[in-house]
Amino acid sequence: MSKVLVADNVSNEVFRIFDENNIPYDQKTGLSEDELCNEIKGYEGLVIRSAVTVTAKIINSSDVLKVIGRPGVGVDNVDLQAATEKNIVVMNTPLGNVQATSELTMGLIHTLMRKLNTANQTMHENKWEKKSHIGHEMLGKTIGIVGYGNVGKNIANISKAYGMNVAVFSNSLDDDEAKKSNIVKMSFEELIKEADILTFHNKLSEKSKYMINSDNLKSMKKSAIIINCARGGIVNEEAIKNSLIAEEIAGYGCDVYEEEPQKNSIFSGMSNVVMTPHIGAGTKEAQEKVAVQIAEQLVDFLLNNKITNQVNI
Repeated sequence: MSKVLVADNVSNEVFRIFDENNIPYDQKTGLSEDELCNEIKGYEGLVIRSAVTVTAKIINSSDVLKVIGRPGVGVDNVDLQAATEKNIVVMNTPLGNVQATSELTMGLIHTLMRKLNTANQTMHENKWEKKSHIGHEMLGKTIGIVGYGNVGKNIANISKAYGMNVAVFSNSLDDDEAKKSNIVKMSFEELIKEADILTFHNKLSEKSKYMINSDNLKSMKKSAIIINCARGGIVNEEAIKNSLIAEEIAGYGCDVYEEEPQKNSIFSGMSNVVMTPHIGAGTKEAQEKVAVQIAEQLVDFLLNNKITNQVNI
């Protein structure tokens, strides 16, 4: 009988679905790499979220592991090459977090454009500072979207409802689709010059590492804001801070960081930076959706050998 190790905190929906399908499981969280190396033996399935990094050492310590399930999109915390070499399927749930991440992205944009964070703070300090919180409307602004996957497409649709001009940098967006969707396709160099709002929804890779850096920040509008709800490392955080201090850009909103958990942030105390603790998927609805999806995918694989949403092809 196939057995699953749940090595992270997940919605109870996972356990409900495993119980309904008679899939035995254990939940053991907070394990170190060495502890997980010892625990992984005997399990055909492994469920993790972002708190666990599945290294090559862990993968190679397994004896019967067949599948790793990640409720959510990002799998940069899994050594995909090591999993592939050992014929272990890695699955994610690419659609479950789309709405939650999109809404957080728009929330960060709203906050920076209308200075909601500082307006709220001053009100709690019993101040009435209308003139110091003059913001900007989104109507007529150009939003530059990097990455045109599920979240990028959703952001594009929402942005059109606000009356924004949508420009996209993506290798997956072809000219016909761009024309049909009333989207301007640009190079990254063009995008950062034209965008009033620049938002990232792409994967972290060697090519996307530090896409935003001290050199190209100088090409942006001084009124522009940058949003990163994708992955830490896509932007150079030190360069962003220096650019904000030099007033080369107007604001930065982020939900992801190079080092997580993010404590003692270099952005702490900066009024033109809005930070959230990687809560892009942090809604009850999203957590339940991805939990149901990954549990059903693992059940289907372990019982029927059906593969869904494999990322290490």
